[in-house]
Amino acid sequence: MAQKIEKFGQILLPDTVYDDLQIGINTVKLPAANYPNARAYAFGVGGGITFNTLGFALNNYIDFDIQSTHSMKLSSTLDVHFHYTLPNTTNIGDKFKFKLDVIAAPIDAAFAVPTGSPFSHEHTVATNDNTYHRYFEVGSIPAVNTTVSTVYKCRLTRIAASANEYASEVYITFIDCHIKKDRLGSLSETIQ
Repeated sequence: MAQKIEKFGQILLPDTVYDDLQIGINTVKLPAANYPNARAYAFGVGGGITFNTLGFALNNYIDFDIQSTHSMKLSSTLDVHFHYTLPNTTNIGDKFKFKLDVIAAPIDAAFAVPTGSPFSHEHTVATNDNTYHRYFEVGSIPAVNTTVSTVYKCRLTRIAASANEYASEVYITFIDCHIKKDRLGSLSETIQ
């Protein structure tokens, strides 16, 4: 059984663990143009019920915000990914690509572009991408969270693939980030 470790009155975890910062699709900001379409999709399940998702065609984008938690390990990487499915997979081997633009600022600091932004990643369409819950790692934002409550402003855009562009929309169902945690929280509202 892991022991609690106390340092200056706060409880630290004996090992670094991982957790999620979650961004529901309903909280994203849609632009005036080039926005993804709201789609109702059954996810390959019969019975007539459909669920809302966002269908990304080429050049569609959304904006969303992330705030680091008080338990997030300071100066650690933020791994941003999304969950998706495809409306069809008639062209196995086609590709789609996404780009993530980021600016970030710790408390009392200016917003700046983290090293590596914009981040991008490409996927090759595989069998069952239309009925399976898939995971797409879009970028690892370097350690800019030098304070609690660091704010990240993000834009996720579907961009042209290197070849064999997947012609249908990509249905994004959820966005989240993996973080490292090393404590239960902070001793004050703004200082860890």
